[in-house]
Amino acid sequence: MDELAILSRCPLFAGLETEKLAWLMAAAPPLRRRLDREEFLFRPGDRTGRVGVVTEGRLHILQEDAFGGRVILADIPPGDCFAEAYACAGVPLEVGVMAGEESRVLLFSLEELRILPGPVRGQLMDNLIFLLARKNLRLNEKVRHITRRTTREKLLSYLSSQRQHCGRDSFTIPFDRQQLADYLSVDRCAMCTQLSRLQREGLLTCRGRRFTLHIPRGQSGEKALQSGENHLK
Repeated sequence: MDELAILSRCPLFAGLETEKLAWLMAAAPPLRRRLDREEFLFRPGDRTGRVGVVTEGRLHILQEDAFGGRVILADIPPGDCFAEAYACAGVPLEVGVMAGEESRVLLFSLEELRILPGPVRGQLMDNLIFLLARKNLRLNEKVRHITRRTTREKLLSYLSSQRQHCGRDSFTIPFDRQQLADYLSVDRCAMCTQLSRLQREGLLTCRGRRFTLHIPRGQSGEKALQSGENHLK
């Protein structure tokens, strides 16, 4: 694992050359954590003054209710950040942070980053603003998926957005079936039934986490969803 290579593509450290990143790692050394699959790094109510970066595996930001129900709010892949909003606000976490698979993370003290020399600190703070804005847009995207009326519509909305992000008809999603159901806030069995129907009707093919959409190219997001719905009429 080349931590500097991972950090160089992390949006929090955008614009910083390798030499500056190496200096930053010495000036504000991060904590390192290794997590097993489904191990929690943070639970609701925890406080943190640290911004995390995933270097291996992936994390899930989730909510659980008193009856064991689980909703995945976000997926954090290698090179991406987490907990930055709670570190900035200084308030207890309202969500859990759990490893979706075996993972490694770096945890940077926000206070130590804030007292770095001017040019580096300025770049980091600009990047942090961008990062918070991007996370807000991701949350808005998830809201668009889960506010669809049916499981079928939620699947088409999510898969269409994944194709748009990847720029290809075939793509791999970050979730297994249970995780995808948790992300879309639907029943797993009902979701699998809909996936089977969508395959029989020729709208998509899937195997494991690999999907191919057969909705005409050049359509994505809302247009892809509408095309899929029209195809079924």
